[in-house]
Amino acid sequence: MMHLLALAGRATVALLIAMTAIPIAIMAATPPAHADDRPDLIIAVNKLARGLEPGRFGGNVDVRVIHSVFDTLIRRDFVHQAKTGELRLVPGLATSWKRTSPTVMEFALRQGVKWHDGTEFTADDVVFSFGPERVYGAHAPVRNIQPSLGRIKSVEALGRYKVRITMEVPDPILEHRLSAKSAWIVQRANYLKFKKDGVPTAEWMDKAVKHATWHPVGTGPYKMAFYRPGEHIILAANDNYWMGKPAAQSVTFKAVPEVSSRIAGLVSGEFDMIVEIPPDQIPVLDRYDDLSVASVILENTHIVVFNTSDPVLKDKKLRQALSLAIDRKKLIDTLWAGRTMTPNGNQMKIFGDMYLADFPAFEYAPEKARALVAASGYKGEEITYRVIPDYYTLGMEAAQILQEMWKAVGVNVKITTVENWKSVRAKGAQIYPWSNTIRFPDPIGQIIQSHGPRSALQTKYKFWTAPAAFAQQTEILETSMDPATRRAAFRRIMEIYRDDVPSTFLYNPLSTYGMRKGIDYTPVPQYFIDLRPDSLKIAPHYSRAGGTSG
Repeated sequence: MMHLLALAGRATVALLIAMTAIPIAIMAATPPAHADDRPDLIIAVNKLARGLEPGRFGGNVDVRVIHSVFDTLIRRDFVHQAKTGELRLVPGLATSWKRTSPTVMEFALRQGVKWHDGTEFTADDVVFSFGPERVYGAHAPVRNIQPSLGRIKSVEALGRYKVRITMEVPDPILEHRLSAKSAWIVQRANYLKFKKDGVPTAEWMDKAVKHATWHPVGTGPYKMAFYRPGEHIILAANDNYWMGKPAAQSVTFKAVPEVSSRIAGLVSGEFDMIVEIPPDQIPVLDRYDDLSVASVILENTHIVVFNTSDPVLKDKKLRQALSLAIDRKKLIDTLWAGRTMTPNGNQMKIFGDMYLADFPAFEYAPEKARALVAASGYKGEEITYRVIPDYYTLGMEAAQILQEMWKAVGVNVKITTVENWKSVRAKGAQIYPWSNTIRFPDPIGQIIQSHGPRSALQTKYKFWTAPAAFAQQTEILETSMDPATRRAAFRRIMEIYRDDVPSTFLYNPLSTYGMRKGIDYTPVPQYFIDLRPDSLKIAPHYSRAGGTSG
């Protein structure tokens, strides 16, 4: 297939689709070019999504694209939050929901919603999305999202447009779970077409998920059109979207790893929007009248993980020392120009009543760190810090500063670059950077997702075996409907984490977008790029070269 660098309009998009294995039927409802003068946007990103099956791919670079292909039953209104600071849940694919008991919730589904192939969204799709074949079976291909969805016992269709979800235990945050990234609804038919009599479910579902990786069928504002590995992903507008017609006729996510190249492309008019702009480059963009910048502190914390199973790191005194040696204010001032912060524990103020304002901040105490290094029995062994270049904004720079801070307290850390997450966590892993997103505004949405008893950190990679009290308090946090009881459990969980140090916090990154005049985009405090009509607006007569005209 030939590579077309830029889009010249809808005819080009149609040509690209024809050159791929993506079914032409996906674009069947697209109006002819003469009926549409909306622009084709190009967004330069540091890395492309690894795939678009929303259960299989949940990384930061994945969800920025997936979020506009799929919908959830309940929707978090990010535009309202940006304007008011208030968190609000609103109807998504469900128009209403109610708890009929502490373990049961029923949903009335939005009628008339169409999948990208033109077929109707129904309760059967919801049942499949959360059902045993995809999520809760012993060999289900995306069972990794179970901790996010909670302990679902059953999902039943009570009619074509009504669904009942029953939990095994009371769940105080089910509404929030169903508005988060693991709760995107997929099309049942896109998977069942691989089902064959006599073929084990795990076998045909594996093929289905692989197919859905680059052939997703969603209900979101944009639909998959074209993928060129390592170069770009093109989405085409879903003009039948239930929230209204999207602002652009297509959106291209173009891989541009270097910050300088992204900025140069925005300035020259090659790109409409760019992502992951470091704070020291914001003044550069501010000099241009035809460009604008928008930033948001993410509901995500960059951390460093310590493999507590490693022979060198198994003594928690050494891990405590590594945490105490970090001057987080210096990191923030040096890397982020003082524009962000470090949370006081595994929390943010969006937790509402669950936020523990009096919980102590992470301490910087190099003298105490030196004493703990000596007490730990550490003998100067080289400790490896594995990092993927260009994955996290300023991630390499942070690694180099940490290396010097740890050297100052007597710890010898070597930075090693690797290509992917499999290599990061491969045999011999000791320290590596990671980000912990708050998937929903509750303690369960961060520390329990990333470090809890069912997390990959404890179960798959076995980088941490938490004290028994951690699991006991997690059970209380996840099942109690009493706020005071939950707050007490959360406090104890954070105390255990702070003492045992399976990881430690650095800061919450500042996500900054650059865009050309005429594009009005409301940044989301998650790693999503939200292309819905309420988040992305484009001025009439917009053109990439000149912003607006006419």
